[in-house]
Amino acid sequence: MPEKTKITALEIYEKLKNEFRIQDKIGSVEIILGGISAKYNGKDALGDLLQEWFGQWMRENNFYFRQNTNTQEFPDFYLEEENNKGLLEIKTFNANASPAFDIANFDSYNKSLLIKPERLNADYLIFSYKMEDSILRIDDLWLLKVWEMAGNSGTNPVNMQTKNGQPYNLRPIKWYANRIRNKPFADKLSFITAISETLDKYSHSTSSYSENWLENVKTKYLENTGTEL
Repeated sequence: MPEKTKITALEIYEKLKNEFRIQDKIGSVEIILGGISAKYNGKDALGDLLQEWFGQWMRENNFYFRQNTNTQEFPDFYLEEENNKGLLEIKTFNANASPAFDIANFDSYNKSLLIKPERLNADYLIFSYKMEDSILRIDDLWLLKVWEMAGNSGTNPVNMQTKNGQPYNLRPIKWYANRIRNKPFADKLSFITAISETLDKYSHSTSSYSENWLENVKTKYLENTGTEL
């Protein structure tokens, strides 16, 4: 078996968009059971299915990658042998609506940065799709860092979903809009500073981990990566 080819997230993006020309391709989703086939025209399962398709595309191109053994944990894929770099997440959304996927659970993400702040360096490969009359098309493709798709919401320092008045999931803004009401953060430090401000706002529900959170993340990031935030 030939040796796997190492590839970066940026090279993946460029190959999918410019060489494979994914936006020119059409596809469909089909279920076959007992010899009976049916086309799928929904959207609920497309995120998982596109992630499976991406893994197969990587295999057929003989690119090196590892999938997370726990499909519920970050990241979806590793592009390196080490677990602290080459982190790649796949996100998808319906192009006829605003991006409403979860970046991460608010508390889980913030707690994880106290241990593995290098996840701030992860790449996010984002597919927007259209499904019409059982025909699937990729409308656009982006490669972003977390702070490039996150921003404030006007109500909170960082855009998020709340439940019962409490932070629940980090959510993206519409980063690609021609007129952006809330702009993406300029860099990772601006992003985590906004999270810190949000922790202060909701300190009654985040007090178990939020004391000196920003400074602790900075310290751990320097320890783990050798560079300052």
